[in-house]
Amino acid sequence: MKTNGNDIEKTIVDKAKELGASLAGIASIDDLKASSSYEIYDKRPFYEEYKGVKWRKEHKSILVWALIHPASEPVLDWWSMKVPGFTPGNGVMRMQSRKLRIWLGEELGINALSLPYQIEYGGAFLKDSAHLAGLGVIGKNNLLITPEFGPRVRLRGIFMEAALKPTGPAEFDPCNGCDMPCHRACPRGAFRSGSFERDFCKEENDKRDAEAEMIDGAIMGIKEVSKVSKPCRICEFACPFGQKGAVL
Repeated sequence: MKTNGNDIEKTIVDKAKELGASLAGIASIDDLKASSSYEIYDKRPFYEEYKGVKWRKEHKSILVWALIHPASEPVLDWWSMKVPGFTPGNGVMRMQSRKLRIWLGEELGINALSLPYQIEYGGAFLKDSAHLAGLGVIGKNNLLITPEFGPRVRLRGIFMEAALKPTGPAEFDPCNGCDMPCHRACPRGAFRSGSFERDFCKEENDKRDAEAEMIDGAIMGIKEVSKVSKPCRICEFACPFGQKGAVL
């Protein structure tokens, strides 16, 4: 496949959508390193394994894509040790990631690295990446809000050894004039200070982990019964922007 400098970004984004991405875009690694999340996280990392950003210098761009996660498909982020990728949604996106990485190398000659979710093990802040790639903006609920699906998406990324033109950042303000029902809905008061406090959010999800239940494996896409925890999505469902489109 031959492409020129003017359409390679579109070719990559279109391929991601062909492989099942609901949205996709490209951001610069340099822009991502300069995002405020890294400055904040460097001062107070959530995991002790984090020793700062340690990405290979060959990586110049990140391809980030979203998978729509409607309320009608809650299983996508139910978590189990027995499920490949731990959640069915992550399993889908891991396969998309593998196919994209192979395609990038074989068709475009671009070496790529599929990213882990964990920041401390070389992952990237995917919400920041998605904003810089033009998929959406980070709202007052601390979630990525997309014009098409609101906050009801899941994200994945690939580092690429090519300096590509960013497809963002996104510029719209979904929280303008909103009375923030997401803040009131949180069962742990994670927005009590006016901004998101992760420790309180973790309390709720720790509780849900402790209340994990045994579920028929077929529901999770596996053969055996599985112990499953169901992460909290209350602030996500409370977002009025997420209630306007095809995610109902």
